[in-house]
This record gives sequence, structure tokens and C-alpha cells, in this order.
Amino acid sequence: MATENIQKLVLIKPVNEAVPEQSSYAPRPTGLEGKRLGLLDNSKNNADRFLEMVTKILDEQYGFRNIVRHRKPSASKPVAPEVIEEWTQICDLAIVGVGD
Repeated sequence: MATENIQKLVLIKPVNEAVPEQSSYAPRPTGLEGKRLGLLDNSKNNADRFLEMVTKILDEQYGFRNIVRHRKPSASKPVAPEVIEEWTQICDLAIVGVGD
């Protein structure tokens, strides 16, 4: 049997190897009173309602100095790097709201 007319089949493995990144946790705040809070809404249904309920309870108990809100355009997209950069300067802590 002649093999010169048989096309060669090339298999590609479409998998990347995981590359772990170095990271560390931010230090925990010593308390919540007078802190600056960031609220990140992931844009799923009811995430905004969840964040408002949690914020109301915490603000009544601790009295935040400032509350900053941001809503992602889509739950499947990460938050914009410029939002993270800004929040590192203007927020002491953040709460991420996941809806559904």
C-alpha cells in the first residue's frame, strides 16, 4: 500500500500550563469605624440589592467615612485595573457583591 498520498495529521494540545503568581493578602483593618468602603457590584441579578443591604447594616454599626461604588460591565469580565489602582488609594476595604 502506497503512503505518499496520505495527508499528515498534526495534533495540537490547546492547554496552557498553569503559572502560579506570587501574591499576598492585604493586612486586616483594625476596625471598621470611620473606614472608607468600596462596593464592587459584579453586575449579576440582585448583586446591587445584596450590597445595599450589607452596607446599610455595617454602616449603621460602624459609620463609614466614605462609600465608593463601582459596577462591572459584565460578571464575566475582571474589574478594570484602573479601578483597582484608584481603590488602593481611596478605600480601606472592599466588599464584592455576587448576585443571582
